[in-house]
Order: sequence, then C-alpha cells, then structure tokens
Amino acid sequence: MAEPLKFMVDREVVEDIAVRVAALAQGFDAAAFTADLMAELPDLELKPRIEAIARRLRLGLPADWREALAVVVEVARVEPPIGGFAAWPLCTFVEVFGVDDPDVSLPAMEHLTKRASCEFAIRPFLRDHWDAAYAQLMAFTEHADESVRRLPSEGTRPRLPWGMGIPRLKEDPTAGLALIERLRHDPSETVRRSVANHLNDIAKDHPEVVVKTLHRWNREAATDPKMVSHALRTLVKNGDTGALGVLGFTTEPEIEVEQFEVAPAAVEMGDRIELTAALRSTAAETQRLVIDFVIHHVNKSGATSPKVFKWTTLDLAAGETATLRKRRLIQQATTRTYRSGRHAVDLQIAGAITASTAFIVDL
Repeated sequence: MAEPLKFMVDREVVEDIAVRVAALAQGFDAAAFTADLMAELPDLELKPRIEAIARRLRLGLPADWREALAVVVEVARVEPPIGGFAAWPLCTFVEVFGVDDPDVSLPAMEHLTKRASCEFAIRPFLRDHWDAAYAQLMAFTEHADESVRRLPSEGTRPRLPWGMGIPRLKEDPTAGLALIERLRHDPSETVRRSVANHLNDIAKDHPEVVVKTLHRWNREAATDPKMVSHALRTLVKNGDTGALGVLGFTTEPEIEVEQFEVAPAAVEMGDRIELTAALRSTAAETQRLVIDFVIHHVNKSGATSPKVFKWTTLDLAAGETATLRKRRLIQQATTRTYRSGRHAVDLQIAGAITASTAFIVDL
C-alpha cells in the first residue's frame, strides 16, 4: 500500500521553505521555524500540516500583511522554483490570512498558483468578495501561463474535492460556465481536463445544463473529444441518454443477451472473478454501445449498494454477435469493503440493466 500523502510534508519540505524565506526576510528565524513545526507535524494529517506551516510562516514574517505577502510572493517567484508540497503552504498562507485584503491578495495568486494551485485559496474570496474574485479569475483566463489559466476553472468547481463549499456555484452554474467557456479550446490539455472536471461537477446537480452546453459547443466548433468524454463520465455511468447522444452512442439499443455469467460462483479475498457476456444485435444497422457492469456490494447491515464499473465500448453491426470477458480482482480498498454474502452483478448497456448474475464472497 502506498505511503499516506501526509508523510510527503516532512522535514525536507519545512527546511526548503525556511531557507528560502530566510534569504528574503530579514530577521526570519529559520531554525525556530523548523524546530516548532517538526514538533507539531507528526500528530497532523495532510491538510492540517499544510495549514500549520502557513500559520507558523505568518508568525515569523512582518506583522504588516502586505509586507508579509510580498515576501511569500517573492519566494514563489525566485529561481530555482519552489514546488510540490513546499509550494502549497504559500497558497494556504493567502487563503487563511489574506481574505481581509483582497486588493493585494487576489493579484498575488498569479504568482503563487504557478507553483501550487490556488484552487483552495480562491474559495474564501469567492465567498466573501465575489465580485473582486470573479473579476480576477475572468482576467486570468487570458493569462499566458497555463497554470494561471487553469485556476478560473478549477477554483470555481461546484464540487471541488477538499475545497470549501460555495453554495452559489453549486446552485447556479452560470458563472462557472462563463469562465470555462473561455477555456474550452485552451491549448493546454491540463486546462481542458480541468474544464472537463468542472462540467462533471455541474452534471451531478444540473445534468441537463451540461448536455445542452456540450451539444452547443459541438455545433459551434470542433471540441476536444477526450475532454467531452471526461466531462460526461458520470452521466454515462448513470445511463443518461442525453450524454450518450452527445458522444454518438446508441441510446435505445436493440440487443439480445445470449449469455451473462460470472465464474467462479464463490470466491475468497484475493481471488478474481471473470464475467462473460455474449451479445447479438437485432438492429438493422450498426450500433455504438456503452457497456458497463454493476456490482451490488454487501453493506454492514446486510443490504447492498450498487457500484458501476466501466467495461467497454463496442460497435456492433447489424446481426453481429460478440463475446466479451472481463476479469476483476476481489480485494479490499479504501473506498470499498467486501463482506461475506451474495453479490449481484448486472450487465448495463446504454444505462439500462439487461441481464444479471451473482457470486458469493466467503470471508
């Protein structure tokens, strides 16, 4: 199992920051900064470690906010560039302490987000200073640096993981859409992927908005198909016919399932199951199919909860048959716990359940 990310915020990171700040801020006590943090960090998880560094940094810099911020910005600007987990606390520094002075804090993100994304740092500004923050993000959409251009999309995601909730972004996606509209043809794949993630967030609350938007984008100009597919991933898993239509998939398939089974019938942890599906087209023309499978995992209460897994996409000609096989390892994961009992498995084609089988987990 991979080592927890919190251990990436270690002495090396703290010392890197300390040396860089001491070179720019007269009177900064690098030794005390390092000693205090190394006594505090072991008891903290990842984000609290980042916040602890930012708070200790504030204590060691001038009391005047603008003077302190100028040092942090310069740390971000000097070469060789600070990066990785050492850069993240610089963004958190502004997130925690800069909200009362948006006039200087918002422009500072231009330099900070080049080193570590300010996607979390912008959120309290959107909460407390919407107009100023939104105007700054709109200007950033035209920046020469792709890291800066990514911030308007990523920072306004309605469901940004680990990010502060901004209810207005979730309730009404219009403002976010206006930003990503400017970035949909961005030359950077990193920026376009953020646009896709933003759209996927919107789709969880306003699926019809995303489908309508992507239909319009495709009509107006060629849109990166990889971005569109990534944006619609949740809707496709849910069998949303509008999303399937955007991607050119058959929304009402004419298929006969001649076989759907799982082997072996009973497994222990660490075993693999193999799914087999035999399909025959009953349509008069080629069908483009999205094929998934759904495992109904047994909960602690004995009830089950479904989880959709991608299988394949398939072009099936009129009258053609196809046999598909899929192997899956049955093992515990951080997001899923297997328990003893009967696990139903569904075959899902174009979002509709077309056949079912089951296997037993014996722990």
